Amino acid sequence: MEISAERKKELIEFISKFGLNFEDFSLLNRAFVHTSYTNENSIDILESYERLEFLGDAVLKIAISDFLFKKFPDLREGDLTKHRSWVVSDKELSVFAGKIGLSKLILLGKNEECLGGREKPSILACAFEAFLGAIFLEYKELGLKAVYDFLIDNFENEILNSKLHNYKAILQEYTQGESHKLPVYKVLDEFGLSHDKTYIIGVYYNDILVSEGEGRSKKDAEQAAAKKALEFLKVEIV
Repeated sequence: MEISAERKKELIEFISKFGLNFEDFSLLNRAFVHTSYTNENSIDILESYERLEFLGDAVLKIAISDFLFKKFPDLREGDLTKHRSWVVSDKELSVFAGKIGLSKLILLGKNEECLGGREKPSILACAFEAFLGAIFLEYKELGLKAVYDFLIDNFENEILNSKLHNYKAILQEYTQGESHKLPVYKVLDEFGLSHDKTYIIGVYYNDILVSEGEGRSKKDAEQAAAKKALEFLKVEIV
């Protein structure tokens, strides 16, 4: 598939934001070619991002698994699996794609464009995985490291902020869905030296104290209180 000078400039501007370099721009461009574009322009479907998506999906899971394994040495296999599943979901990957402005690079057929394909989570996620696949191939024996570094440099906070561990976010989502009210957190007690405090925080829902949590920081105590509140309210954590 021929690449115009304007398209090449667009691709260079995109990857330069992340300190990436490509010699094979046909490979990079292919990561953003949707099948609707190949179909409408009578281009071989192998020029779409499907094969790169297949590769990128596998590389993504290896990189995220490695990161989580090292970051959470106390997490059991089941929790690591849930965390990884959340990170590699279409919903989350589409957020990653949105953060870096990937959607503007995707080549779509006119009909898919009209149907809002540029903002569809499934398309954004697939293009993001294909981009990872392209990075992996371009950097050859350093491919996995290049993908790993790209992910952690740009999305570490998002990867760590999993709903699996963010009990406050789950509780807020639940209470808003039930009554459009937010849980309220209040410090009930604190003790210890100024540099070594322990906090007791209560979480209130509908002005009722639902649970209490303890932690070495207010944030940790709030998370503990939220977790107990979810257990009390019998909210399933997935």
